[in-house]
Amino acid sequence: MRLRSAEPDEAEAITALMRRSKAHWGYGQEFMDRAREALTVRADMIRDDRVVVAERDGVLLGFYQLGGEPPAGRLEDLFVDPTAIGTGLGRILIEHAVAAAGQRGFHSLEWESDPNAEPFYLHLGAERVGEREVSYGRVLPVMRIAVHLPERAK
Repeated sequence: MRLRSAEPDEAEAITALMRRSKAHWGYGQEFMDRAREALTVRADMIRDDRVVVAERDGVLLGFYQLGGEPPAGRLEDLFVDPTAIGTGLGRILIEHAVAAAGQRGFHSLEWESDPNAEPFYLHLGAERVGEREVSYGRVLPVMRIAVHLPERAK
């Protein structure tokens, strides 16, 4: 498994992975159409090493995207291809995201979680800190995880 910064020309492949991953949980076409914009990564969003992909043998299996400015970080996205769900890749991605957030000087990461993913995030040490209505008409759990800053960033 290799984790690396995404390239802008991978936006279409990342978007396709994101949509496959969301559809895996049984969401119908009407929902997927409403969420289309939220389930899109554009080339201009891939900058400053904030989008990290996981690949094996050149095959894209997952990614995450960080946002925000210190001290308040955001986990904008974290998706795993359905073929890799249950393999430990989600844990690898969240741990990498938290470490990268610490390098950027974030004290915590916050995000809206799909309800299907909330137990996964709770298991990894995140806490539910509220709920938020999102642009495509759903109320989602808001999760937060503490980031341990490296010694030089304290």
